Amino acid sequence: MKKFVVLISLILSTGLIAGCSQSDVDNATSIIENLSDFDLETPGVSVVKNGSINECSDTTLGEMADAFMSGPIWSDFISESGGTVVELSGGITYDGMEVIALIQFDVYGIEFEANYLGIDGVDQNQIVLSTLLTKMCDAV
Repeated sequence: MKKFVVLISLILSTGLIAGCSQSDVDNATSIIENLSDFDLETPGVSVVKNGSINECSDTTLGEMADAFMSGPIWSDFISESGGTVVELSGGITYDGMEVIALIQFDVYGIEFEANYLGIDGVDQNQIVLSTLLTKMCDAV
């Protein structure tokens, strides 16, 4: 979204749209800047990011990720079976080293479950995944 906003702002500010007055450009730029405050997410990402896990029911996963990970990134895709998978990736410290963690959640309507953890591309077991989610909860 931010790349789109920057591109539109650049087009408007350089006058690439013919027939626009400076007032029109200023108004359009103001509207675009206001739109950039919105965090546009897919429904699957919203379900997981705004949801919580049983062990940490008073905190959203988005808050947990922001408190524990450096640069958390949310995305989703459709699995081969047709279901939605939401991915959360970000930097964590693991065994004293800075690594990238990738957590995958299977989404079922408005419910979800964590089903995968990779650390620097290496698959981890469910115990490590559960431990990481607990540490993320404790960080809030």
